[in-house]
Amino acid sequence: MRFLLFLLPLATLAAEIPALNYDSVLVERQEPPRALFIDEITGEEILIPKEIEDGTRLQIYLDKLNFGPGVIDGKPGQYTKMAIASFNKKYGRDEDDISVVQDLANQEVTQLYVTAIVPEAANKYVDVNFRWGSDRAYQASRKDMPYRSVSEFMAERYHCSEDLLKQLNGSKKINRLKPRDSIRVPNVEPFLIEKMGHGRGYKEDPLLSSRWAVIDTDMHQIRIYEAINPPTIVETVESQSYTSSETLAPVETNPELPIRVALADTNPGEPARAMIIEEEGPAVELSDHDEARAIIIAAFPITPGRPQFIRRGTWKMVNSVEFPTWRYDDSLLKQGVYSKVSLTIPAGPNSPVGVHWQGLSRRGIGIHGTSNPESIGRGLSAGCIRLANWDVVKMPKLIRPGATVIIK
Repeated sequence: MRFLLFLLPLATLAAEIPALNYDSVLVERQEPPRALFIDEITGEEILIPKEIEDGTRLQIYLDKLNFGPGVIDGKPGQYTKMAIASFNKKYGRDEDDISVVQDLANQEVTQLYVTAIVPEAANKYVDVNFRWGSDRAYQASRKDMPYRSVSEFMAERYHCSEDLLKQLNGSKKINRLKPRDSIRVPNVEPFLIEKMGHGRGYKEDPLLSSRWAVIDTDMHQIRIYEAINPPTIVETVESQSYTSSETLAPVETNPELPIRVALADTNPGEPARAMIIEEEGPAVELSDHDEARAIIIAAFPITPGRPQFIRRGTWKMVNSVEFPTWRYDDSLLKQGVYSKVSLTIPAGPNSPVGVHWQGLSRRGIGIHGTSNPESIGRGLSAGCIRLANWDVVKMPKLIRPGATVIIK
């Protein structure tokens, strides 16, 4: 694995985004430098349009903070705007305020692109002869569901469209891509499929299992919440403390008054945080998982089930597994009824359930990846909740079995 991955500079991808002051008045508007590249094959200059660079920078910023903008393509659309709304809501800002998020992106994403080496792992996960489509009998006869090209492998690795890779590197280079080639990619943390394990499961976690997810089938978004005062659990055996960076000191409230989320005072240079405050008015009853009791941890675009198959309600997450196989049941997909006739589709990035599955207490329903990330939010599934593979692999770090999942 000597040539697994080299990124320039490595520190750019590895370092966490520092704490920001989210007061939009204090954010200086800066014009980021423009990128000018040379097509290595044709020798022609490649100048990325400013609007594409601005859009890419915004999408990279949101992606790094776990507010998924959808496929990074430099063309912010509905799902990027939804990510901005959830991100702004976390900090008590106007949900439609794109300018402050763009300013923060300009300030923090100083290096828009990095150079990546196509890893040798591409040989394992790419089969140019793989027939992508709906021929389930053919797929069941295979040992895996691989990528169809090295360019598809690298696009998913860096959360972007193949078209963006072609804009950055030239179409001829991307179409001829092979292991050990170097290309320009968006500056995001790569999705390292080679680090995943077939059937590897994730157990309950004191903090992550106390969180909850709200799946909004109208907005096509999943939002993950953490209580404003989540449990602080200390594992005495391993001397490991489970706490949240967003944990706040308890706030006394009058139980006769309603509560809402507002901003807490912070020291200069620290990020704004949400807290419970009192507000005059008649008392309102809040559920255990009301958004007013919570901080938004992450949000990602989804493809929900077809209307007749959506199982609205409150469920529990029961498992979380990498590289799942998929039971293909034509009757279940078309009529919502299990049959005794089925096929087993092997695991892989082009599996219809992607590279990760988080099953719910409702039989047959789960949160999972996809074989077509550019369709996320733009189509309907047979009943489950689909995310892009690079988003779904983040889920075990955000929420675990035992957590509550609300489908509305």
